[in-house]
Amino acid sequence: MTRAHDDPSDVESFDGHILVDGPGGVALTLTPAAAVAIGERLLEHAAIAVEQPTTGKGSLA
Repeated sequence: MTRAHDDPSDVESFDGHILVDGPGGVALTLTPAAAVAIGERLLEHAAIAVEQPTTGKGSLA
């Protein structure tokens, strides 16, 4: 099972790329366009998720 993390990822820009270092060993290097697209998707789905009930188990099946 995957754990839902409460801590946000660290994000930096370097040499024209976006570097994301997140919890659970997540590491991404993105182009600016990909970072913008992911940011928009995160905002969209965060708004949806806050309206959904949770099981309180802290894990994703």
